[in-house]
Amino acid sequence: MRAQLREHLRSAHPASIILEAASGARALELCRVHGPRLVLMDVGLPDANGIELIPRIKALLPECAVIVVSQHAAHVGSVYARSAGAFAYVSKDAIYRELLKAVADALRSATAGSPNG
Repeated sequence: MRAQLREHLRSAHPASIILEAASGARALELCRVHGPRLVLMDVGLPDANGIELIPRIKALLPECAVIVVSQHAAHVGSVYARSAGAFAYVSKDAIYRELLKAVADALRSATAGSPNG
């Protein structure tokens, strides 16, 4: 799934650097090292619940937008994700319809909120 998402995102944002993490620990490490503007976070990680990682990412990178991607129904997961600080929630069954718009909205919001944007 990560490989498919990477290629889907790369087709829309070819100049962007896209990093991948297979675990919550690796995701936090990449956030500390690279300081991304946007993180796509799955809920089901082998070592963590992705929603529980959102406050830790936001503590490291307050301006970083986090989009949660999950197989759980949007109406259920969205409430938890937003309360944890997520910018958006995209269910996997709608990922190809909704993800690129959510990414564009998140990047636009991050740029508008930056001192240079």
